[in-house]
Amino acid sequence: MKKMSIRTRITLWYTAMLMIFLYLGVAGSYNATRHILIKQHEDGMRKGAHILSERFIALNNHDRLGRFDKDEKLAPKDFNFIFFNNQNEITHGQYEEWMVDLPQEIDQIRMVEHDGQNWACFDSAVYQNGQKIGVTRSLIDITSTFQLLQEMQQRGIIAIIPSLLLSALGGFFITRWALKPIKNIAKIAKEIGDGNLNKRIELVTAKDELGELLNEFNHMADNVQNVIEREQQFSSDASHEIRTPLAVIITNAEYAIQSHDLETCTQTLELIVNKSQQMQQMLSQLLTLARGHEQAQAMELEQLDISNIITDIVEERSMRAQEKQITIKADAEHNVIANIDLMLFTRMITNLLDNAVQYGRVGGHVNLSVYRDLTHHQAVILVVDDGIGIDSDQLPFIFNRFYRVDKSRSQAGSGLGLSFVDFIIKLHKGNISVDSHVGKGTCFKITLPLSS
Repeated sequence: MKKMSIRTRITLWYTAMLMIFLYLGVAGSYNATRHILIKQHEDGMRKGAHILSERFIALNNHDRLGRFDKDEKLAPKDFNFIFFNNQNEITHGQYEEWMVDLPQEIDQIRMVEHDGQNWACFDSAVYQNGQKIGVTRSLIDITSTFQLLQEMQQRGIIAIIPSLLLSALGGFFITRWALKPIKNIAKIAKEIGDGNLNKRIELVTAKDELGELLNEFNHMADNVQNVIEREQQFSSDASHEIRTPLAVIITNAEYAIQSHDLETCTQTLELIVNKSQQMQQMLSQLLTLARGHEQAQAMELEQLDISNIITDIVEERSMRAQEKQITIKADAEHNVIANIDLMLFTRMITNLLDNAVQYGRVGGHVNLSVYRDLTHHQAVILVVDDGIGIDSDQLPFIFNRFYRVDKSRSQAGSGLGLSFVDFIIKLHKGNISVDSHVGKGTCFKITLPLSS
């Protein structure tokens, strides 16, 4: 069975609710009108009963066995009345025979049907000097009133049908118009899913939920396109970066097999180990970058004094820097407390130091400074070297994956170091900026939120 569309369900629901409300409206109008008309008849009959009581008393005082003149205009033609004495005998009246046989119900107005006609009947006791002297019965033909009510009810019910048809038709077109953008979203989403990443929905100017949905859909499509394009570029670059050291390893291994020279084999094994370590480091960084969301969830944040951590890192990396006669110094303010993941923070500072040493000049210096910026409630870390520097036109790209300032130094690193540093800083909700001049050196500035 084919599932009913949202448009059809909304239209049917709207029509059903409208039908209920229209029916309730017709029924309410009918009952209200019926109540008003019958109330008017009841008020008139009570007043008429009072007049009949006065006439009955007058006739009773004049002659208890007196006659009643039928030509006397006591009531209209559609009004009938009967005078009963205490013996339930009729003394006077204007009535039909069937009206006499009705049971007496004092002070109760009742509806009576006879020969297809509707009558209202009212019996009222008559008192004189505190004693009951008889009963008056009045009857009025209200057939026309009931016919009017019935006609009104029929017309109301008949009027519901075209109203429902018009409302259903209007609801169908309204829902069709309202859901058209959603159908368009589904169409565009299918085209994007089929690979056409440039497809977008034409934006509407309305500042409503639909306009917001279309804006967010286009924003999502932009993000998806950017992610896919970045991943395609990332896959291409990663395959190239892994292919190069693998080719070097294979070539040197084949050469070592053929040489049969111990020294050559030893040098080759050292080269293979070095390239394998580079690949291992690159794959580790790639894995961390690829699992960005999971890495953020797995962070083990602690309130730590980053000054002590940086001092320890400087002492540990100074031995490597001495190979290039580069001096690393730390100028750290005490009690710079921040919420950090110790492992990631250590890798980030180590990457920056290794980068400064790698591109530093022989006999140069690398200075690390740590202090608190209380105005902005931040911890500030400066990594300053006096190395070769970076061209200003290349600064915007140095945090991109696999980007190298000097393309000729393809063997120097994976091109992931600075992108990895930027990734870690963003995980810690911090920022990094760089200022560099060719031949003079480079300064990396990192800011992290201080612990509350």
